[in-house]
Amino acid sequence: MTAPLEDILGYLDPLIACRTENPPREINVDGRLVETVRLALPGFDITVEDLGEGCLIIEASRGTSPVLFNVHMDTVPIAPGWESDPHQLVRTDDRAFGLGTSDTKGAAAVLFVLAAHTDHPMRLLLTTDEEAGQSRCIRSFLQNTPNADLAVIAEPTDALARLEHRGIFSARAVFSGESGHASETGRRSAVHDAARLIAGALDLPGALDNRLNFGRIEGGVKPNMIAAEAELLFGFRNRPGSDYRQLLSSIAKLGDAEITPRFTGPALPSDADGRSYRAQEAAKGYASRLGLPVGEPVDFWTEASLFSEAGVPSLVLGAGSIAQAHAPGEFVTYDQLAKLYHLYAEVLDGFA
Repeated sequence: MTAPLEDILGYLDPLIACRTENPPREINVDGRLVETVRLALPGFDITVEDLGEGCLIIEASRGTSPVLFNVHMDTVPIAPGWESDPHQLVRTDDRAFGLGTSDTKGAAAVLFVLAAHTDHPMRLLLTTDEEAGQSRCIRSFLQNTPNADLAVIAEPTDALARLEHRGIFSARAVFSGESGHASETGRRSAVHDAARLIAGALDLPGALDNRLNFGRIEGGVKPNMIAAEAELLFGFRNRPGSDYRQLLSSIAKLGDAEITPRFTGPALPSDADGRSYRAQEAAKGYASRLGLPVGEPVDFWTEASLFSEAGVPSLVLGAGSIAQAHAPGEFVTYDQLAKLYHLYAEVLDGFA
């Protein structure tokens, strides 16, 4: 079966034209995105839940399907360096350019074509806040565990099923000192405390393996004043099957800092032998039965881990490469779209 590339691009064109940058989160139920989805899925029951601040949960279903396809429809803001209009699909001989082509509107276009070309029961979950770093939509949706045997989460995976990935944790650490003249001794410098914590944390076992990174340090006033305050922004990406709290506890013991989490996303799986592990063992079985090509674990985080923690077997599968995502000139190749079409078709056929 030849993938209907022209049809896929035909659906992708209006999706790229929808402005869904996050921020500024200017996405609402009366906007162009919801209208585009409704036009693309005639015959589907479609409901839209608005959580506010640009967070929409769009559920579209036809019949009863044990497979849930999840695609986030929001994108990052426009990065400097684009040579074409990011919201206009530009076609070349072997690829299409546009903001969101690989991350992840290309996957949505593939699903829309499959909906048009088959009569399989289908269940789609389209959300608009993945790039916001909060995942309010998925967390809200999962408050009631969905009745699904498998969740397929679209992200740029080079058309390979990914069954494991790292978690993500980011935090703010605040240090308090005592201001004074730099010629004095005995006063506590918040900047010095922050520097000592950084040095100690980077020497911890597992710091490198868990991709510990201190991305920002700020504090103090000038060189001849002892710093009364300092702030660090840091994060790490814990390995599949591990808990982020182990490394965080070791870091917290290194200094007297007030640490406030900013975003926490579990690894996939999030445990070594618990509910998430069992869900992913089931996902491996589905991938094998369906004949899906399986790739190595990836370092980037996805919302598949939230489904897995809820006990839903999950795999990450989409078109394009993570290297293309969030960059000027984002593109997806026609070969990747064609591969994804066949893989998604295999999933639908396997559960029909």
